[in-house]
Amino acid sequence: MVSNSEQETYSFAKKLAESLPTPVHVLLYGELGAGKTVFAKGLADGFGVNEADEVTSPTFTLINQYSGRVRIYHIDLYRIETGALDGLGLEEIFDDPNAAVIVEWAERLGSFETPGATRAFLSYIDDHSRRIDLC
Repeated sequence: MVSNSEQETYSFAKKLAESLPTPVHVLLYGELGAGKTVFAKGLADGFGVNEADEVTSPTFTLINQYSGRVRIYHIDLYRIETGALDGLGLEEIFDDPNAAVIVEWAERLGSFETPGATRAFLSYIDDHSRRIDLC
């Protein structure tokens, strides 16, 4: 999918979230500024967060939790060395059967197992356009 604006990215993510059964794990990949946080906000809206505008990237807190139609864990691994996940409690979060887990900078999960996860790769086309690949 090619997104030509933040609103298109947000709307695409919202529709995706509305179509995914729980538990759900969405792993986001892309360079700094590629739109991962906008995508995460759209996902949160689709998972039923009332104030999706207040969804921010948990760069310093690492994990934010929100309430929606399910528990939503928004994880940002930007400040984590690849694979250095001890003490974050990711096993418990990923094992929660009533949760939606959104991970920014998912490449830093290293060898952490995420079977069945939806992967979204966001990449620059130009200053205003992004390519979004799901697998």
